[in-house]
Amino acid sequence: MARLESEAKGGYYPTPSKEMAHILKRVTADEGARVTLLDPCAGKGEALRQAQNHLYEIGADPVSYGIEIEKTRAEEAKKILDHVIGCGYEDARMSHSAFSFLYLNPPFMSLSGGERAEMIFFRDLTRTDSYLTDGALVILNVPQYVLADMARLIAIRLENVRVYRFTDENYPLYKQVIVYGYRKKPGGKRDEALQKKLEWYSRSSHDVLPALDVEDCIRYKIPESSRPVELFLSSVVEPEDILQSLEECDFFDKVADKIRDVKLENAKAQNPAMPLKLSHY
Repeated sequence: MARLESEAKGGYYPTPSKEMAHILKRVTADEGARVTLLDPCAGKGEALRQAQNHLYEIGADPVSYGIEIEKTRAEEAKKILDHVIGCGYEDARMSHSAFSFLYLNPPFMSLSGGERAEMIFFRDLTRTDSYLTDGALVILNVPQYVLADMARLIAIRLENVRVYRFTDENYPLYKQVIVYGYRKKPGGKRDEALQKKLEWYSRSSHDVLPALDVEDCIRYKIPESSRPVELFLSSVVEPEDILQSLEECDFFDKVADKIRDVKLENAKAQNPAMPLKLSHY
């Protein structure tokens, strides 16, 4: 069984590197521009690292931020990305209006109640008070048939939208399409024509969409980050995080020292044995 197919059967759908290369050939940034890249379903970090390398090559200054809920994949992502947290995006604490690029390859599934997971991820991560800067470049990777469910929200949240499909080599396996667009400023109106077009794409044959490997002059520029990412961490504290933190600060040795301290015996020493970290809380 091919690697991609095997991982997909486990619920993990990594973007093939060939498809990612075609996706990125339409992505650019100004030379020297500081751009912040967010992948909330980072997997092993390979797609986001490929995007970061592409931006390095054209002279930009990219910083990568990945979120991955599965622990072993998160550990792999930490080896190749600048910043990685191991949790679901809903448990992440991140600076608002700080990310200038979102690559979203969410889980492909229908949840209880009939709502698609792709819709939930897109809605939460592109809302008005979200983590993206106004005008951030959004690249959405979803199955073609899901466009109908997402058409209205895409038409509200994004502008300058174009849709491509995977190449003939990989489209038959997962029926995936790539949506490019810029995050609208708050108060933007719904593009009714775009909504109808996306709904039509969803119902139509894949042949109505250009493949990613088609040569064209379309380019999407990632804007420079308007503010720094000052907050990027998980709100979930794992037991191993606590144990590691205790080991790093020699917690038990310091507690023992305090117990032997006559001041503690006299109930005069009230300060903690050491400054508290988040994991201690």
